[in-house]
Amino acid sequence: MSEGVVPGERVKGLQTIGSQLAVAVFDNWDSLQAVLMEMECFKATKSIALLHGRRDVPAQMSASRLLTETVELRFERSRLPIACTAGPVLEALSARVARGARTLADALDGWLGSNQAKQIESHLDRGHLILCIELRTSDDFSGVCGSLVKASPHIVELCEIDFKTS
Repeated sequence: MSEGVVPGERVKGLQTIGSQLAVAVFDNWDSLQAVLMEMECFKATKSIALLHGRRDVPAQMSASRLLTETVELRFERSRLPIACTAGPVLEALSARVARGARTLADALDGWLGSNQAKQIESHLDRGHLILCIELRTSDDFSGVCGSLVKASPHIVELCEIDFKTS
């Protein structure tokens, strides 16, 4: 069952207003690919990031524009490295690793609430795929998040990130 966030709702711990990210969890590559194809039609997305810890990336996904540049993030207390696609999310997470984040949940805390950050880390540990979509404007919330809620059997969250200070 998907949990949603009401537009305009604030996430605990956020200090600054920045880019809005919709975060969704997927079980498999097929459901993710279907959403990515739909997102290509939206003019609402500014950037898209994918986080995962899987080695079974299908050929059609590795050829995808989204996955052409992927970097492995290594957290001191995480069992496996986490692959993250190039872009602002990777840059912000890398900065947090450099400043001492020991787990992905540590790096995400402040963007998402502590419990949500731990849930995202747990999903990655179970082999799920995490899609982060940076929205162009707050008006794009309903279209993008509506599609994500329909496609994701888990959670869809909304958070705000100031990439300049991450």
